[in-house]
Amino acid sequence: MDKVLYHAVSSYQLLEVMLHRMIRHPGQWAVLLLPDFIREKYPRYRKLKKEKFFDEVYLFPYLHIPHDSEEEIKRKVKSFYEKNVPHDVRDFSKIYVAGAHFYFSLYLMEKKVPFYFFEDAAGMASRSQRLWENLKKEYPLHASIAGKYGLFDGRENPQVKKIICKKNAQTIPMQDGKYLDFQVEKELEGLDRKKRKKVIRFFIRRRIWTRAKGILLTQNFCVLGAMSRQKQIRLYENLAAGPLFHIPLIIKKHPDDPLDYRSIFPRAGVIRPVFPSELLPYVFFRKPETVYTVDSTGCENLKDHFQIIRLGDTMKRKEEESHA
Repeated sequence: MDKVLYHAVSSYQLLEVMLHRMIRHPGQWAVLLLPDFIREKYPRYRKLKKEKFFDEVYLFPYLHIPHDSEEEIKRKVKSFYEKNVPHDVRDFSKIYVAGAHFYFSLYLMEKKVPFYFFEDAAGMASRSQRLWENLKKEYPLHASIAGKYGLFDGRENPQVKKIICKKNAQTIPMQDGKYLDFQVEKELEGLDRKKRKKVIRFFIRRRIWTRAKGILLTQNFCVLGAMSRQKQIRLYENLAAGPLFHIPLIIKKHPDDPLDYRSIFPRAGVIRPVFPSELLPYVFFRKPETVYTVDSTGCENLKDHFQIIRLGDTMKRKEEESHA
């Protein structure tokens, strides 16, 4: 039996591998590895199997792998996989790894198994330095190990067969034959309506009614270590008092953003279900025309559906002027 294996960590990556499996490997047995912390965002994750997106789904115990030493991490990753996943990794015809800087990749390298590397988010294949910097602040050993094996961009890792990315979202041309183009928004549009609805309903069960004129996409700056929680709160307070003051908004939180925005934007609605921003064109009865963001990578997949207004440069200039 021909089998394929997928690994994904984030909401965006989950959507990406769901689409990739449906479109590229619809008739093959497909196994999915997800992090154990996915349960917080998607307690209904078992529906991925029930709804036939994948044939088997396993939770990888990242929450129980302490960042103590590279040798111990490798031992625990090996132990978990071999005890809980009833497939030799060498038996898969293809392995696709999104979130390759997470520790499962170390097991593939130990076994010398080649794999396909998904960029971390749209446009990140050419911006992997940002990923390294953010991870280093919170988990320096994790960042060091991933950097050592070339797991932020995949270019120098000899076991990476191809790098799958959104080519037109990069800061440099990706013309090398090692890069394969995969665009989530185009794949979503290309699905027949019944299949697309099935994907959407896994993440969000009902369409959203709103009178808002704009959608604010928030970001998880404090979780990434890019700024403190208080600084993130001040950032959005400044947006609420400044460029977004008169705009009727609905807020789409980043799936990993812990802040409560009801006090910061008391007149705005907040979307409660957790889902990737790439589904925004399809979840409203009547969608707002504009998306506002500081500098979310999620906007790379929304350009054909919304007017995108990036506020990051404006806020940086104001902060610089206030400290001048």
